[in-house]
Amino acid sequence: MGPSVHLRAGAGLPGRVYRVLICAFLALTVYFPSPPASGGEESGHIETLTLEEALSIALEDNLSIDNAILQVEKAGDAVRAAKTKLFPEFNVSAYESYHLSNEAFTFRKGAFGNFPGIGPIPAETTKISTAPDFTTFINASVAQPITQLYEIYLYVKQRKVEKSLFGEELRARQQQVAEEVKKEYYNILKSESELQAEREKIVFLRELYELVNRYVAVGRALESESLEVKARLGKAEYDEFKTKNEMATQKEKLNKLLGRDVETEFTVTPVGSAESITVNPKEAEEIALAERPEVNAARLNIEFAENEVDIKKSKYIPEVGVQLQYTANLDIELLPENTSTVALFAKWEFFDWGRRQAEIAEKKKAVIQAKNLLDESESDVIIDVNTKIRKLEEAAALIDVTEMEQAAARERLRVTMNKYRQESAILEQVLEAESSLEEKNKDYQEAVLGYWTARAELEKAMGEE
Repeated sequence: MGPSVHLRAGAGLPGRVYRVLICAFLALTVYFPSPPASGGEESGHIETLTLEEALSIALEDNLSIDNAILQVEKAGDAVRAAKTKLFPEFNVSAYESYHLSNEAFTFRKGAFGNFPGIGPIPAETTKISTAPDFTTFINASVAQPITQLYEIYLYVKQRKVEKSLFGEELRARQQQVAEEVKKEYYNILKSESELQAEREKIVFLRELYELVNRYVAVGRALESESLEVKARLGKAEYDEFKTKNEMATQKEKLNKLLGRDVETEFTVTPVGSAESITVNPKEAEEIALAERPEVNAARLNIEFAENEVDIKKSKYIPEVGVQLQYTANLDIELLPENTSTVALFAKWEFFDWGRRQAEIAEKKKAVIQAKNLLDESESDVIIDVNTKIRKLEEAAALIDVTEMEQAAARERLRVTMNKYRQESAILEQVLEAESSLEEKNKDYQEAVLGYWTARAELEKAMGEE
């Protein structure tokens, strides 16, 4: 049995990853157990957008996907147009002219023959003159190719292959958009998590600032210590402001991906549910080779190249067709008023100095190139899938590490703060512990974002939309 990766967002890594994913984008208890956040100002009438809804909207309304769909529809129109060449071709033409000069026709005696018992026709040299007037010809024809039907069939087949290629481009675009939506959604969740942490940090620093000021008032702390805490509080408030701006930009980008007004207000929901994902590398490779648009496109390109060879070979077939034609002459009495003909026409280029043979050889080499590209594409896909699996493994492991570091830093701050209240620690130690916790919080948030990003990339690598 081959090696397998079993990653469960809620159960595969007992306890830890599950908790991580559940808590990833929820409020972080950064410093002390805190009451429920009071920042509910963004909820209420504002739309709550889940990841599933965002993906659905994007696949429906994303403008680049719309263009890809239109391209497939255009290819369908080209197929229908090509099919019409299989049927008879109808043509009608009219010719209306006006003679600007007098014209004369001279028929010499016996110009049409000298017949026994009748004599020469005409019996005498005859001159027929015309006066300026209108002349009208109407011509109608129906032509049906016969031997060319095989070549036309091959052209129709080519147009169908082209339509399938555009279909694969559409799938590739849908997968790309889905991945971009997921990443942007996760970025917003990360920003929300950072905001929550920054708000709690602000609360902590305000409490610390008040405590230090009380100590300054009784001579237990220096004024410089108060200023140090105040500066850190100002920096925390600035970080919160900056994160809000970053999140606003992220929401605009997500709205654009969803194909709607970029200023549409919405909130996101945590994605850290108990959803599980089990990945076997071999199975993942098989799925990817069956689902990845570039692999399917490479296979279609082989079919396209083989059809090109058949089309070139069909050039050896003589062109044979049948045509029914009707001509009406409305103004020249000398000519028949109505003429109908049926004709079988043929055309064959029996010698071409080796041109068609060279063209076939060229197309056969294109088939070999297409097969080589398929082999390369399959190898690239396998490497890509395995790389994404390893990246997901690393991301899951990193969450474990950062979670432990975060817990340790949080406990260190709690203990240091208690010591400071009991005058067994100095303010510098408290601030150092606070800085350490802030760093570990960021590491943890980055690890969680990295996990979900890696998961999105793996899903795309496996051809999921």
